[in-house]
Amino acid sequence: MRLLDRHIVVSITKVGLVTLSLCTLMLVSVDLFMHLDSYVTGQLPSLTIFRLSLLYIPEALVFALAPSLLFAVTYHLSQMQANNELISLYNSGISYMRIILPILILGICFSLVQFGFNELLAIPSSKSRSVMQNELFGLKSTFDNRNITLSDPMGRFVVHASHYNDERKRISSLTLVVQDEVGSIQSRIDATSATWDEKRLVWTLDDVTIHDLDKLANSVVSRREGSIVIPSFDLEPAFFRNISNDIKTMDLPSARTYLQRIRLLNPKLWYQAATDFAQRILGSLTPLVLVFIACTISYRYKKNVLLFSIITSLFIAVIYYVVQMVTLIVAKQGVIEPLWGMVIPMIVIVSIAIPERLILR
Repeated sequence: MRLLDRHIVVSITKVGLVTLSLCTLMLVSVDLFMHLDSYVTGQLPSLTIFRLSLLYIPEALVFALAPSLLFAVTYHLSQMQANNELISLYNSGISYMRIILPILILGICFSLVQFGFNELLAIPSSKSRSVMQNELFGLKSTFDNRNITLSDPMGRFVVHASHYNDERKRISSLTLVVQDEVGSIQSRIDATSATWDEKRLVWTLDDVTIHDLDKLANSVVSRREGSIVIPSFDLEPAFFRNISNDIKTMDLPSARTYLQRIRLLNPKLWYQAATDFAQRILGSLTPLVLVFIACTISYRYKKNVLLFSIITSLFIAVIYYVVQMVTLIVAKQGVIEPLWGMVIPMIVIVSIAIPERLILR
C-alpha cells in the first residue's frame, strides 16, 4: 500500500507542478501585456519591468495552484481508468476510498501550503508591488473614501463625512450628531473640514457651526466657532478609509480587530470587508475542494484522456468560480452572511459531483 500511495502522490505532484508552472507563466504573461502600455508610456527600464513581473509571481502561484491540482488529479484518475489500473486494484481488494485517500491528504497539504505561502510571501509581495507601482506612476492613495457614515459603538455620536483624504488625514464636509447617555440628540455640529491630531489622537474641526438642542425651552441655539476639538470624537482615521483592498493585505490580528469594530461603526462596510476576509481565509480550502470533486466524479472515457481531462477540469473550475463570484457579490450586499459567500460554492459543486458519480456508477 505504501508503494501505491507513493506512486499516486508522486504522479499527481509531478503533473501538478508542471501545470502550475505553465499556468503561472501564462498569468504573468497576461499581467505583463495588460500593463505593457503603461510601462512603455512611462519609459520604465527593463530591470524595473522585470522586478514588477517578479513580484507578481507569488500571487499568480496562489491563483493557479487549485486549478493545476484539479487537472493533475483528473488526469491521473483518468489514466488509471483508461489503463484498467482501477480494475486491477479492485480485484486486489483495494476499495476506491482507499485509492483516493492519499489524494485527499495531498489536497489538505496543498491547502495548508497555500495558506502559509499566501500570508508569508504572496501578500507582502503584492503590497510591495502596489507601492512600487504607485511610486512609478504617481498614483494617489487608494484609501480615499466618499460618503462615510459611522456610529460610535458607545452611542456617543453619529458622524457623516462627504470625503476622506488618507494622505492628509483630513475629512471634508463633516456632520457630527452628539448624543447623550440615553441616546437622545444633544447637538449637531457641522464643519467644513476636520484634521486628525496625531499627538492628542482627536479630530480638530475647522469652520464649525454648532446647533445645541435646548429641551426645556424646546428650541435650538446655534453658534459659530473657528476651530474646536470634541474629546469624544476620537475615531481613528483607519475607520474612514476605503479598505476594499487593505483588508486583504493587513496582518490577521489587525484585520480581526478592525472587523470587530467596523461591524458596530458601519454595518454596510462590514459586509464588504468581512466577505473579503472570508475569501482570504477560506480561499485556501479551494485546492482541497477541487481535489475532492475530482475524486468524486466518474471517469468513463478510454481515449483522448488528456483532452477530456482538460475539458472536465475546465468545466468543474468554471462552475465553481462562477458560483463563487455570484455569492461573493450577494454577500457584499448583505443579503447573506460573508461566510456563506465562500461556503455555498463548495456545497453547490459537491452537490453536483456526488449525484453524478452515483448515477454513472
